[in-house]
Amino acid sequence: MKLVVSSGGVPAGSYLARFVGVESIDNDYGPGLSWQWEVLTGPHTGQMVRRITTVTPSVKNACGKVLSGLVGKPVAAGEELNVAESVGNSYLVIVAETTNGGTRVETVTTAPGE
Repeated sequence: MKLVVSSGGVPAGSYLARFVGVESIDNDYGPGLSWQWEVLTGPHTGQMVRRITTVTPSVKNACGKVLSGLVGKPVAAGEELNVAESVGNSYLVIVAETTNGGTRVETVTTAPGE
């Protein structure tokens, strides 16, 4: 059996990625959401990129910004969105370094042609 050692995540950069879905999580900060994409091209094809947010979106927080990227427009207060409709769609995701040395999805936009 051959094993490949992972670096712990993809490096900072932009990636074409398919939205896999969102899961409820519980961490040191309380309840949250883990948004997940699979990289579709380049040397990191098949690797997952993620963003953890709060469970309640607003027009200014990370959860609301991820939703805006998934639907391709700014979200409005009171708007109801079905995230399941975005599963399987391709997006351009910008991955940035975090202060602890890891990486996370920072920006999500609809991929050209979607």
